[in-house]
Amino acid sequence: MYKKQGSNFHTSSAGFTLLELMVAVIILAILAAIAMPMYSNYITKAKARSAQSDLVALSVVMESLYQRNLKYVDSAGEKTVSDYFTTNSMTGSWQPSADTFDYKLTVTTTTYSLKAVGSSGGRNDGCEITLTNTNSRSITGDSACGGLTSW
Repeated sequence: MYKKQGSNFHTSSAGFTLLELMVAVIILAILAAIAMPMYSNYITKAKARSAQSDLVALSVVMESLYQRNLKYVDSAGEKTVSDYFTTNSMTGSWQPSADTFDYKLTVTTTTYSLKAVGSSGGRNDGCEITLTNTNSRSITGDSACGGLTSW
């Protein structure tokens, strides 16, 4: 009942051949080469969108300040938001969610201009997003903003 195996017998191998493994690795490399730049651009654009929402939230704070004082508190030139809040004793009234942007503002008694500038050396370096009290919005730095041209 037992079959004697001779020297010429066929064995089935369990597993992958080196060729099959290399084909799978090449396919994964091609997919990664396509996906990574797209994902990176998506992250860059998401950070710019987050900065846009930060500017809108900051404009709400500025309008609230105007409602309390019937004027904007003059900043005497462009300042960082944290310096402006410290000078005007407005601690804790606004916190940015985008960490790749620096926020600046220029305020007179009747107008303000808010600006989010991409941090140097960061993902959004060269991106500049602006919002004024008249709701004038601009964005510069096409690729640094993830391809955004308007908002």
